[in-house]
Amino acid sequence: MDWSSDRRLQWRMLLALVLTLAGYAVLGWVVLSVLSTTMALVVCALFAVIILTSVSQADYIAYWATNAVAIDREQYPLLYDTIERLARQADLPVPPVAVIPSDEPNALSAGTGNRTVVCVTTGLLRTLEDDELEAVLAHELAYLKNDDSTVMTVAGFPMVVSAVALSTARRTFTFGSWLIGLPFLLGTYLLFVGLPVYLASLPGTLVLSRYREYAADRGAVAITGDPYALASALATLHGEPAPPDADLRTVAGFNAFCIVPTHSLSPVSTHPPTHRRIARLREQFVENTSGAAST
Repeated sequence: MDWSSDRRLQWRMLLALVLTLAGYAVLGWVVLSVLSTTMALVVCALFAVIILTSVSQADYIAYWATNAVAIDREQYPLLYDTIERLARQADLPVPPVAVIPSDEPNALSAGTGNRTVVCVTTGLLRTLEDDELEAVLAHELAYLKNDDSTVMTVAGFPMVVSAVALSTARRTFTFGSWLIGLPFLLGTYLLFVGLPVYLASLPGTLVLSRYREYAADRGAVAITGDPYALASALATLHGEPAPPDADLRTVAGFNAFCIVPTHSLSPVSTHPPTHRRIARLREQFVENTSGAAST
């Protein structure tokens, strides 16, 4: 495997972390200005606990928020064997694999260290050819190889927490929940907590999220040696018609962690344009072909 460390990605990770922590510090200062000292300290401490929990339990949160189900070789032999083979090629521990029951074709990876998971939707498995699926899985493993998931979780955790809140709401919105005002409480949380935290973390998220897609694309090519397969997969996923909004919400909160952008309430895209990613992959394909011909 022709893998090289991406220094630009490492610098962007550092910058994203600095910007995110600075944004959270400013938000903490605002909280201190508005609330009493005791209440503000309680809020800031709770906020810190949520961040640490999001980082340390990101894999479990992904399972919960997306309804992902862990699988074994007997259930999905091709998927299981492919991720195992690619992980060996990438010199990575084989991560758990989970399937999300969603018609939207997408994939995501979450977690850090030995607490990771790679998730694919049933829509992805139905949509892609075998070589395209391999390229997408390699892309997800490249995230883990680049080790940028921790920083991305810190920067993007407001979206993850909102995803958990929405996921919980979908499961508990009953007539009784309306009577006790659960929708109102959720709306209040998203407006007065989710939105300010999202704005505080947005600069750090944008500094890292788009570039890490290019880095993961290059990493996928380094693992598989086939830029054309990933370009084909991106073109297929980009051209797929959108499923109903109710289905899209399954992975919307993990938009920054997905291989292609999905429906989100955010007005700012966390991914570079798909056509630019495909163009770069085609350039790599030409370079690889030219290099092979010259030798």
